[in-house]
Amino acid sequence: MKVVIIGGSHGGLQAAMTLKKLNSKIEVVLIEKRGELSYISSGIILKMNHLIDELDQARYTTLEQLIFQGVEVLLNTAVTKINSEKKTIICEESDERTIEVNYDKLILATGSNQFSTNMTLPSEDKVTVFKSYPSSVAVLEKLEQAQTISIVGGGYIGVELCDALKDKGKEIHLIESADSLLFRYVGKEISTIIEKKIENAGIHLHLNESVIGFSDIENEPFITKTTNEEIKNDYVVVAVNARPDTTLVKDRLELNANGTIRVDEYMQTSDPDIFAIGDVISYPVHNSYRKSFIPLVNNVVRSATVAAMNILGHSMKYTMTQKTTATKIFGCFIATTGLTEVEAVFEGIDVESIFLTLPCQLPYLELQEEVSIKLVFEKGSHKLIGGQLMSEKDITQSINTLSLAIDKETTLEELVTMDFYFNPAINQPMGIISRAAYEFLIRKYQE
Repeated sequence: MKVVIIGGSHGGLQAAMTLKKLNSKIEVVLIEKRGELSYISSGIILKMNHLIDELDQARYTTLEQLIFQGVEVLLNTAVTKINSEKKTIICEESDERTIEVNYDKLILATGSNQFSTNMTLPSEDKVTVFKSYPSSVAVLEKLEQAQTISIVGGGYIGVELCDALKDKGKEIHLIESADSLLFRYVGKEISTIIEKKIENAGIHLHLNESVIGFSDIENEPFITKTTNEEIKNDYVVVAVNARPDTTLVKDRLELNANGTIRVDEYMQTSDPDIFAIGDVISYPVHNSYRKSFIPLVNNVVRSATVAAMNILGHSMKYTMTQKTTATKIFGCFIATTGLTEVEAVFEGIDVESIFLTLPCQLPYLELQEEVSIKLVFEKGSHKLIGGQLMSEKDITQSINTLSLAIDKETTLEELVTMDFYFNPAINQPMGIISRAAYEFLIRKYQE
């Protein structure tokens, strides 16, 4: 069997390595339009936070490792056409030479386009996006040179960039069209804490503002126009609206209303010999009536594993995502899973919630650390549908427990009585999750 994979980022690599691990004799061809693969798009943030020495280190495998595993890799090769009747694809190499590659099974791992907006970006030297390694190199140089920087988008990338730039002696503006930061992941309680930390760091926060254009672009500084004001800046990074890259198949395969490729739970498209994974598909969200475009790497690698297993005849289904995330910004770990209260209302779910800040340790210990925790439950059933954590202590692994609890439809009462460890030098007899659920239970039934 010959499997061809289009796209050499997270999904394509995971699929290729899984196929070769399952069956070393299978022929796997990985085609990537760029000259490099496996670059992690947040490499800029890793570099500015001194977690790596060079941007080029932000990779989790190499060409040599793939070749050693028996994967044939074609770099600088753009797929221009898919002929599903003949099971062939047409590719154009960097020297403009055209080649034809046949396949038995095809995996589409083309990912998402760089961040897009309805605006026309006037100059890549002054207003830009980043995702690939070459664009990240260029953006990092510009960030180091600029004194006044505007960041458009208050999601993870925008907030993480603010954190990485906060001590660089620059004037930073963060522009977000919503009324809170990270609104897709956290409720008002935690977003308010984050916003205060950003403002305390001297960053200018512009909530409820949308960028409508740029002017005086030939000047330094130039003007970023928002719905409320004009901001003078040397450089602008746009960190919003990643979109699925379905150019190759938009007229050949069935698509969803949001532009993603329609797949079943086995990652199979409307063509039984073509599978799609990663950022080109939508995912079923727990407690949601619809599939959603959720460009998170943890979803990407899971979908790639499912596709590889099914191609080799090992039945595996992609079940649900809780869109579980974690980051560290402004000295705090933030982790989220499931639906926020706002999302629950949109899904037609009647919810109730609790937000608490609890000490981790017993009071006799000198070290005292606190965790802010929010739990969202469905009214009536008491099923957990969302959880958010924030602390200077690394609590990120606890979000995996909450994700599993949502997946298993665990109730408030079960969380209170769940078996978690206790060590008098580390925590309290009832863990953070159980204590938050316990406090909520008391409030509900207290007379």
